[in-house]
Amino acid sequence: MAKRPNKKRKKEYEVAVEHGCILCKILYGVKTECEIHHLTGAGLALRNEEKFIPLCVHHHRGQGGVHHNTKDFENKYGTQEELWEIYQQEIKERI
Repeated sequence: MAKRPNKKRKKEYEVAVEHGCILCKILYGVKTECEIHHLTGAGLALRNEEKFIPLCVHHHRGQGGVHHNTKDFENKYGTQEELWEIYQQEIKERI
């Protein structure tokens, strides 16, 4: 079971929500409402509590989303780690 977020993590989540979906921003130049996606790995669906990216419903849970088919998602948009690194560059001034 995941731990409750502390003050620092809550602030990081707020920044992510204010940022909007990383893919909508990259692909379309728009800000969309988002959900927090914790990076997963090794095909085991293990959540990384430290690394997360903001994704809209479509890119998170939708037909083309990371939770629908992770392999197809990463082939199309890049790995979750690559998207996390892009997101970190975009927010480095805000945290």
